[in-house]
Amino acid sequence: MSDIQHFVPPAGEEEVEILGRLRQPVPAGVASVYVEAYSRPGDVVLVPWCQGPGVVQEVVAAGRRALAVNFDPLLALLTEVMLSPPPARELDAAVALVGDSLKQGVPLRRILADLYATTCPACLRPVAADYFVWERDGEAPVAKQIRCLDCGWDGEAAAGPEDREQAAAVRPRGMHFHYVRERVLPALSSEPGLRERLENLLGLYSERSLYALAELTIKVESLFAEGPMQHALKLLLVDCLDRCSALAVPPGRAPRRNGLTRPPRFLERNVWLAFEEAAGRLGRAAGRPGMELAPSIDALLAPSAGPPAFAGQGLVRDLPQQLPPRSLSLIISSPPPLNAPAWSLSYLWGAWLLDAEAVAPLLPLLRQRRADAMLYARVMGGSLQKLGGLLADDGRLVLVPCQQRPAMVDALALAASSARLALHSLVARGEDYRLELSPSWPGRHAAPLSGPEVPEETAVAQATQAMIATIRARGEPTEWSPLHAAALQQLAASGLLVRAFELGESGPAPVDLVGEQVRAALEDAALERLQPTAGSPDLWWLARPQDLATPLADRVEAAVHRLLHDGPAPWSKVELERAVYAQFPGNLAPGAGLVPACLRSYGHEVLPGQWQLRAEDRPEKREAERGAIIGQLLSLGERLGYRAVAHEPFDVGWFAGKKLQALFVVHWQAAVHKALSLGGRPGKVQRYLVIPGGRAALVAEKLERNPLWQRAVERAGWRFIKYRHVRQLAEQPEVDEYVLRTVVGLDPVAEKEGAQLRLF
Repeated sequence: MSDIQHFVPPAGEEEVEILGRLRQPVPAGVASVYVEAYSRPGDVVLVPWCQGPGVVQEVVAAGRRALAVNFDPLLALLTEVMLSPPPARELDAAVALVGDSLKQGVPLRRILADLYATTCPACLRPVAADYFVWERDGEAPVAKQIRCLDCGWDGEAAAGPEDREQAAAVRPRGMHFHYVRERVLPALSSEPGLRERLENLLGLYSERSLYALAELTIKVESLFAEGPMQHALKLLLVDCLDRCSALAVPPGRAPRRNGLTRPPRFLERNVWLAFEEAAGRLGRAAGRPGMELAPSIDALLAPSAGPPAFAGQGLVRDLPQQLPPRSLSLIISSPPPLNAPAWSLSYLWGAWLLDAEAVAPLLPLLRQRRADAMLYARVMGGSLQKLGGLLADDGRLVLVPCQQRPAMVDALALAASSARLALHSLVARGEDYRLELSPSWPGRHAAPLSGPEVPEETAVAQATQAMIATIRARGEPTEWSPLHAAALQQLAASGLLVRAFELGESGPAPVDLVGEQVRAALEDAALERLQPTAGSPDLWWLARPQDLATPLADRVEAAVHRLLHDGPAPWSKVELERAVYAQFPGNLAPGAGLVPACLRSYGHEVLPGQWQLRAEDRPEKREAERGAIIGQLLSLGERLGYRAVAHEPFDVGWFAGKKLQALFVVHWQAAVHKALSLGGRPGKVQRYLVIPGGRAALVAEKLERNPLWQRAVERAGWRFIKYRHVRQLAEQPEVDEYVLRTVVGLDPVAEKEGAQLRLF
C-alpha cells in the first residue's frame, strides 16, 4: 500500500448543478487517487455523508464496491437518482405528462406559464417572463427578463403596471400555502419555536411561486407511484425549491451559500420554466451510462457478484451493526458542512417533498440557530469513533473539506483526536484541505502532557514552531492554510488536541481554545504579516529569515520542466499536476495556479489536453541560446559606446569609462530569485533580467504571488528584456538608447501595435 503525504489536486470540478447550496462534494478525481493507494480490487469503500455521485463513480470505476450513505434525505435522493437516472426519453415523457395534466380543464403548464404573463417590450405581444427582479423591501417587481419567440427580443426590461397587477393576483396565504404548511410543520407540533422558524422560511417564496410549486408537488405525487420516476421528478422539484426562492440573485452577482435573508436584489423565477430547465440538467446525466444499485447494504455485501454500489439514506451510528469490525481499508468523504442555513433548508425542502420520518435525522441540526463548531466537533467525534472501529489496522479515513470555514477544520481535528484516530496527514491548498486519519497505536505519537489543563504557552509555542518550519521549508511568504494545517498537525502529534477536547465545561470551548492558540501563534514576533498586494492573499514571512530552502515557486518550475523533459510524452494536465504535487509532500503544496502557469510556459498542446515540452526548451538548446544572447549583449554594448565585459556574478556589465552603467543577468528559467540574490546595492546602475518570451507570463505570476520579490524588483530597479528583442536589436544596422528602452518590460512598448513611443 502506497502512502499519500501530499495534497491531491482535483482533476476538475465536481458537478454541483443541482443542490449546490447544500453540498460541497469531494472534487472530481481526488477520490480515485486514494482508492488506488489504500484499497484493492473488490474491496468495499465506505462513503459516509456522501454528497453526490462523483466519489461512488470513481470507486466503482476502480473495480471496488461503494457503500454511500447520508443522513440528509435530499442528498441521499440526489446521489441515488444521479447514479441511476431514468432514461432520458422516459424522463422527457414524464415531464410532458406533468405539463399536459389538466387542472380545471386547462394543461398545467399553461396555468403555470400564465402566472408570469407579461408583454414583450419590443413587439408588445404576450409572453411569459423568465423571471422578475425584486428589491428586498419592494411591494412589486422592478424588472423582468424576456425571451420573445416572436421578435427575438432577449433581455431585461423595466416592469410595468400589468406586471405589478399580475404579481398580486394570487391570493395571499391561500390553499396552496396551507397545503405546504401542513406538509412541513406537523412533526414539530411540540416545538413552536421551530414551527415559527420554518413558517418564516416559507416567506422566501412569493405567493405565485408557492402556488406553482404546490401544484407541481401534487401532480408529481398523483401521477407517479413511489419509485424511480417519482424520485427523479422530486429531485427536479428540489432544484426548483432551491432556484425559485428569494435567495436567488440576478446574473452577474455572486451566489450566496450562507444566510437566509433576502439579498438586496433577488429573482422570482418562472417555476414551470425552472422545472423544465431542471429536467434538462438531469437529462444530461440520464444521457450517460447509469449504474445498477444494490437494493440494500446486505445485498451489496453478499459474497455473490451483484450491483457494485449502494446509495441511500443512513446514519453513521448504524453502520457498525451492518459492517464487520476492522473490515474496511478505506473510508472517504467530504464531511457534512458546518452551515446552519443549509441545515434549515434541508429540513424545509425534505419535509415538503418527503415525510417527517425521512427528515427526522435533521431535527438536532434544525434546533441550532447558529452553527456551533464545538457541538459539531463532539458529534463528529462520536461518528469518527464509530468509523474508526470499521477500519483495518492499516486502513485510512480520508476527509476532504473544501471551501469551508477554518473553524470546521479545527473541529474535525479535535473530533479525530477525541476518537483516538491518528492525524496521519493534514495538507492544504487555499481553502481546500485533505485530512487523512488512521487507527492510532500505542507510542505512535508523543504522550499527552500531564496536568489538568492544556498549557497555553506550550500550545502556542508548538504552533509557532510548526509555522516557522513550514515557511522555512517553502522558502517564500506563505498563506494561511499551510500554516494552519502545520499547526494543527503539531498540536495533534503532541497530544494537545486530545487534552483540549477533554477539558471540562469551565473555560473556553476547545474549538475556540485551539483557534485562539493558532491565531496567537500567527502574532508571534518571529512571524511577520505582509501587506497583501494585487493578486496575493494575506501572507506570512519570518522576522529574521534564515535556514531557508530554495523558494517553492522555483522548485515547482524546475519540477515541471524536468517531468516534461524526462517523463512520458505527452502528458495530460491532470497527470502532470499530480506528478508535481507528489514531489512536494506535507505543507509544500504549490498554489492553485502555479503548476498550470509553469506548464503553459514550458509546454505546448500537441493534441487537445495533451502537453509536451517545447523543442526550444530542451536544456542544451536553451544553454546554447543563452550563450548567444550574452554574446549579443556584449556586442550591443560596444555598439552603443560602452565597454561591455563579463561581470560576475552577473553575466554582462556595460561601463562608461570606469563607471558601471548597466548589469545584465541572462536566464532561460523564470529565475527572479536567482537574480535578486546576486546582491549589490541599489543605485544608479540599471539592472536587467533577460529571459525568453515564453517565461514572461510565469515571471509575472511569480511576482504577483510574492510581494517581497515585487518590492525587491522595484527597490533595485530591475527591468526585463525578452530574448527575441535582444536578437532584433542585434540585427538592426543602427541602435541607440531610445530603441533599447522600447523593448524593456514583460509587456514592452515595442509589442503594442500602434503605440506612441516616448523618450525617457
